[in-house]
Amino acid sequence: LVNSGESSEKLRVEAETEINKIVSSLKNHPLFEGDVLSKNLSTAALIITFRPGSKPESDNTQTILKGLLSKYQKDSEIAETLRIAYAGQPRQINKASRLIRQDMALILPLSLMLIVVVLLIAFRSIKAVIVPLSVVLFGILWTAGIIGLIGDELNLVTMACAPIIVCVGSAYVIKFLNQYQIESLQIREAKKSGVPQPTIPEVVYATLSSVTVPVTVTAITTVAGFIALVVSPIPAVQQLGLYSSVGIIFINLFTLTLAPALLHFIRLPDLAPTENQSGLLDRFFQVIVEWLRLYSKRLIWIWLTVAAFAALGILDLSINSSTKTFPEDSQLVKDLRLIEDELSGTDTLRLLFRAGNESENQQDFSYNPLKTAKTIFGLKELQDWLFQVKDVTEIGNIEGLRIDKMHSPVDVLEHYRMGLDKLSDKEVVQFFDKTAENGPKFLSDAEDVMQVTLRMRSSGSTAFLALRDLLLQKVPQLLPHLQFSYTGGGVLSSESANNIAQGQINSVFLALVIVFVILSMLFLSWKMGVIALFPNVITILIFFGSLGWLNIPIGVTISVIAAIALGIGVDDTIHFLSHYNENANKLRNKRKASLKTLPIVARPMLFSTIALSAGFILFALSEMESQVLFGTFTAFTLLVCLAIDMTYLPSVVMETGLITVWDYVGLKFDEQFIEGIDLFQNMTVREAKIASLMAYTEDLEKGTLLFTQGEIGDEMYVVLSGSISIFLEKNGKRTDLVRLEKGNTFGEMGLFRKAERSASAEAAEKTRLLVVNRDCLEPLKKRNPKIAAKLFLNLANRLQSSLKETDERLLTQKDFDLTSLEAKLNANENLEQTEISIEPAEFWEKLGKKWR
Repeated sequence: LVNSGESSEKLRVEAETEINKIVSSLKNHPLFEGDVLSKNLSTAALIITFRPGSKPESDNTQTILKGLLSKYQKDSEIAETLRIAYAGQPRQINKASRLIRQDMALILPLSLMLIVVVLLIAFRSIKAVIVPLSVVLFGILWTAGIIGLIGDELNLVTMACAPIIVCVGSAYVIKFLNQYQIESLQIREAKKSGVPQPTIPEVVYATLSSVTVPVTVTAITTVAGFIALVVSPIPAVQQLGLYSSVGIIFINLFTLTLAPALLHFIRLPDLAPTENQSGLLDRFFQVIVEWLRLYSKRLIWIWLTVAAFAALGILDLSINSSTKTFPEDSQLVKDLRLIEDELSGTDTLRLLFRAGNESENQQDFSYNPLKTAKTIFGLKELQDWLFQVKDVTEIGNIEGLRIDKMHSPVDVLEHYRMGLDKLSDKEVVQFFDKTAENGPKFLSDAEDVMQVTLRMRSSGSTAFLALRDLLLQKVPQLLPHLQFSYTGGGVLSSESANNIAQGQINSVFLALVIVFVILSMLFLSWKMGVIALFPNVITILIFFGSLGWLNIPIGVTISVIAAIALGIGVDDTIHFLSHYNENANKLRNKRKASLKTLPIVARPMLFSTIALSAGFILFALSEMESQVLFGTFTAFTLLVCLAIDMTYLPSVVMETGLITVWDYVGLKFDEQFIEGIDLFQNMTVREAKIASLMAYTEDLEKGTLLFTQGEIGDEMYVVLSGSISIFLEKNGKRTDLVRLEKGNTFGEMGLFRKAERSASAEAAEKTRLLVVNRDCLEPLKKRNPKIAAKLFLNLANRLQSSLKETDERLLTQKDFDLTSLEAKLNANENLEQTEISIEPAEFWEKLGKKWR
């Protein structure tokens, strides 16, 4: 300034004038417009390129960038005239990562606190909360330890392991504690007054005896569902399936070991006796029971209708990892909007071209098909097609896509030549030779690859991938002499996100198939497998259908919800059925058993669902839209799952009846055993077991009275073990008639016509009986007609034998008139034919049913 003798103000004005001239001269220049200058020259950009191998999304890099920009933005003179913004995929990745960490630091503790509050309400004890929290935390710690031991890192997909383990762990241990309270209540009620209260080891043992098999079966079924995720081609989904399975195995182990151990030191509050349970929750359960009793079939049809309606919504379901992750008022979105409105979009797609294997002049080594007029004209056609210059093209059908710029040799050549008319190969070669020295470079150093970059603005992965698919179809038509490929962080991340979401969906359906197979084995029938699986199918249909009807695309995080719902749904199903079987044997009526089971299992199901839903709904506090949707829809799906398990499942059981594999295995039948039982003649061991499980079993202690003389009976009995004493009692004097050993059948007349018992029966020793009534014969006929036919034939033979024995007794009586009987037999010519023509079909019709 001293040497020039000019003032600083004058120099500033001259500099601004010169800068304005330079910037004006760059207006409409293809190399600058949209990239570093806006069309109206009001916005300029600085493009930062990072070295290969660097991590621009790291906290350190982003902190440096933010510090530099905020430094100048704080300058009052600059801030008045200049708005500084920066955007790009690294900033979005870093922001998402930071928000997830913030959510985990805030929401996870709040979720656990909410779960604790619900558990306090459920068990009315602060100490009782220690048990489920310990099981869940131990499960998470051991799973995290396995992940660390393997050396893997958590990502956006595998982070779902934590909520899955919390869900499954809470459900398992809450049901365990509820069963503990039920066993304690039952033992207290069974003991007479004055007898000491049950000891903790006694209650723990009874609880483990009740829950070990169903909880383990539930864990196996749930693990099988998550293991199905391992078949996904996406490593992150494979890891989710593997680590979730490991976590569930640990949860099952700690539920059956750690929880019982803690209960030796932590006393749970006792449940009120059954007759005193009159609280608001009990009245609510009784309302549901009354609905089920009156409208069970209607409830089934209602849920089937809802499922069908939801299935229609699936037709509009889409997979799209949307870029709308952050709220509109966040600084990141404001900066991104400014840049995309003033300049070209920040999303990029790089098109790579190579010489084809069948290119012309292959023998001329100086010939390069990339440096020809044919290639330039092909790129020009591609550009016109992308920007729909001549007519509306397929590009216009892609929603959420705006292509702003195609950075290629076409615009540069056209700018300097004032058009492409009569463009020759020589000119193209000269152009690339000059740009190789001073840029812009479109060819690699070896001149075997040409790169064309598209700058655009897309609403999500669907738009990105739709453009990719169109390019794969169109480019070979316009540039048939070149090989085409693509790359870029945007398209690769879109492919990964969609593959993860699609892989999750495919894996969930595969998991359903696996669970169906297991349930079919569990209930000894594929039909029953369908019935048992259907509550989970309805839940998943409603989840996916709701997304379709609300036009919410499936992203990476949302796709995990189905796996969570499947795990909880299977747990509730098996938990309900394990209690149902116990009540069915006691009540010998499937409808009554289902209605009695619901209040028992509804309490832990309700509290576990409320606790988990309350925890997940807190994700609504997140700044990320994907996290908000994840939490909201997880809570919604869990509540739907609860409603289905409390209404549809009991209704189906009431109308069908189910038997389970643990009952099947528990029957110690062999060929020698069934040979000694009249009812199982000509049956295999398997057929005898299934016939038995369609009926009921009853265990009697020695001296227990089964029925009394004159009592109306509607059941028939088979002695499976022990013995039954049949006796008459008159004027206080007892007369023993017969002692029935293993294999004997009695009480047939009660089954056939609800007759009065002609004598009394009691257990002569510890005895197990098979109880058959009409309630179990109809399902057997529908589900296993071949077994039913053999059973009815044996019943008919048993009737014939009973009549024959009665005749023999009459013949031995002293006052029996043989001459009179002979005369009656001679008068009835059809008597012999009537005796030998009794068949199962005829027998069933006599019971008032029509055999088909």
